[in-house]
Amino acid sequence: MPLEPAVPTVEVIPPDIDIDDVTTLLGDAAVLHQLRLAVPAGQVTVLMGPSGVGKTTLIKHIVGLLEPSEGTVRIGGRDIWEMTPEELREVRRGIGAMLGGHNLYGTSIFSSSTVLENLTYTLKMHDVPLTERHDRAMARLREEHLVEEFDRTPAELPAHACKRLALARALVTDAPLVVLDEIDVGLDAQHSSAMVTGIRSLRERTGCTLLMTTHNLSLARTVADNLAVMVNGRIVAFGPPEEVLEGIESTDDFDRKFEFSDYIGPERLAAAEAAAERKRPQPKFLKIDPQILIIALVAIALITTVFLALRIFAPPGALPGP
Repeated sequence: MPLEPAVPTVEVIPPDIDIDDVTTLLGDAAVLHQLRLAVPAGQVTVLMGPSGVGKTTLIKHIVGLLEPSEGTVRIGGRDIWEMTPEELREVRRGIGAMLGGHNLYGTSIFSSSTVLENLTYTLKMHDVPLTERHDRAMARLREEHLVEEFDRTPAELPAHACKRLALARALVTDAPLVVLDEIDVGLDAQHSSAMVTGIRSLRERTGCTLLMTTHNLSLARTVADNLAVMVNGRIVAFGPPEEVLEGIESTDDFDRKFEFSDYIGPERLAAAEAAAERKRPQPKFLKIDPQILIIALVAIALITTVFLALRIFAPPGALPGP
């Protein structure tokens, strides 16, 4: 069953997220196709789906790292891709993010800083008073079982510890919106419990909006208020986890129900590719003022006429030969 939120002890105003008709073309492939997803404010929404279906791409749209080819991404009712750079930076300050992808958590932690400095520096950037930074940082490290590694750098840590550090850094600011990508990758059962502890603590403190991606069915059942399933670049199921995952006991069950269905989404997303192609910027050609062009042509014609007249009517020897 999902975690029951307690009365928040930190005052935040959690925003909702509204994804409307988002299509994304990367290179020659359509990754997302007219995707729609509503993430309710103050709830935990878990996004699941086979690898490569576009979950990380969607996360990048939400945190302002990648603009979709078409469609809108609204946070708190505001389209983030219609904002000025200053407005977008302010929205990002209200997002705690842990990014996945091929560069494992490298974008979510500072490699040259110690474990503790990763968190205290983040708090400094969010204008948290100096007197509070150490205690808040240590509380998050304690949740993720990283206290003993506080003075080590990420290069000195195993991959699962780096993952927990990235999570602690995403949670330490108590942001009104938290986005966690590929949260279960690289963690075994022993360290996954620390991750759940951190999420539980965050929810009790803030009541924030939380969107996370995972492949872990047990985790989804444990933390989600809402479960969304993405296949072929679209959301194909949304609802309480007990409804969406009814009859599913294993990842094989999940794959059979969602991944290989011929009836869910267009197989090659040809329609999405066509839609995204129409949104591509058209080649820019040099624009010439028609009046200037006419004047230039008349001038060329006049010069040519005068030159020919001089050659025809000038006395022999008056003009240099060719």
